[in-house]
Amino acid sequence: MTVTVTVLFPNEPDAKYDVDYYTNTHMPRIEREWKKYGLKSWSITKFGPGLDGSDAPYAFGSVVVYEDEAALKAAFAGPEVGGIMADVVNFSNKPGVFLVGTVLKE
Repeated sequence: MTVTVTVLFPNEPDAKYDVDYYTNTHMPRIEREWKKYGLKSWSITKFGPGLDGSDAPYAFGSVVVYEDEAALKAAFAGPEVGGIMADVVNFSNKPGVFLVGTVLKE
């Protein structure tokens, strides 16, 4: 069954993000290094105000899609994970919130 990893970055006053780096360097690196484990696709969303005009709790986030849970676990157990996680400081001064889920309908 297809699984996703959603990573959300907090919309906080002291947050500093380089979404261009995230989009053009970090995420393509993830695809390049983890495709062999079963990464299928990824997307990035920049969040805006809510329908009521309130600030979004998150500035931006990504969804990475894997073939199944075994593929996700293999990617995060692979030797590439250290370099990928070390790259976070190049685009964020805040840790991401990770959510893992199972796709119920595609």
